Amino acid sequence: MLDIKKLRYFVAVAEEGHFGRAATRLGISQPPLSDHIQQLEGLLQTTLLHRTTRRVSLTQEGMALLQHARKILSDIDQCAQVVQQSNSQQNLILRLGILHAHTYTFLPNLLRHYLRAHPAMRIELVEYTTREQVDTLVGEQVDVGLVREPVNHPALKTVRLFTEHYALAAPAEWRLPRTTPIPVSVVHDKTLIGYPSHDDKRSTRSLFRDYLQRHQVKPAGFIEVRTMHAALALVAAGLGCAPVPESQTSMQFPGLKYHRFKEIPPRLSVGLAWREDHSTAPIADFKKAALEFFTLT
Repeated sequence: MLDIKKLRYFVAVAEEGHFGRAATRLGISQPPLSDHIQQLEGLLQTTLLHRTTRRVSLTQEGMALLQHARKILSDIDQCAQVVQQSNSQQNLILRLGILHAHTYTFLPNLLRHYLRAHPAMRIELVEYTTREQVDTLVGEQVDVGLVREPVNHPALKTVRLFTEHYALAAPAEWRLPRTTPIPVSVVHDKTLIGYPSHDDKRSTRSLFRDYLQRHQVKPAGFIEVRTMHAALALVAAGLGCAPVPESQTSMQFPGLKYHRFKEIPPRLSVGLAWREDHSTAPIADFKKAALEFFTLT
């Protein structure tokens, strides 16, 4: 059977012109080297070498094989280089998990800040909902993720980036006080639209239920949806009001207006999370850039 070892041995003998020197170059004894060359000649059914006691020279068939053998061995060596380059390129890719709401608030400027320091890196964005953020990180679909805190999972590490208050999104047609901030009493007898705040167990509805009760405000009812964007669509349709993070108030949405509360409202925190067993240099670099960015802004 023709294999790579026989070709390497043949090239060594052809280039050294001597079995002893070729054996030394290959780090083997001369007898097995001679055996491999004889096996190669038997497989190809031809004589590849002229042998004398002092030197070895190539036959015409040997010269033809030498040209192709060198090319084959060169291609094999390049296979390792290709794999190494592929691994290097993979190390230059950061899979970043994001919540959709981040895409039109701080994310563009955060990425710009990070890439200024690491221009060779390529970012792959993976969107998830607050309910999906933990499973996506634990399932290794992303390297690091921007998450709504708290995140409680033994396989994940987190660092807090910033904390902000909730504001109120209300239909533009509602006659609310023109002054800002507005009192929480404006929600009395209004329908409150909620959505998951960060997991299946907690939502903005549960957060604001306690807040409203503390201020003796009773909504007319509750509507629960899966995302903040669905809630805003219902608000714009005049079906109720919804709490939103203050950072989201920069997003223009026809048919609604944003208002800040006079009484201190509930807060939410955004952090960075990654798997504890996957602390790589690109993750550390992104963490450093994110902390710098939110310290400056």
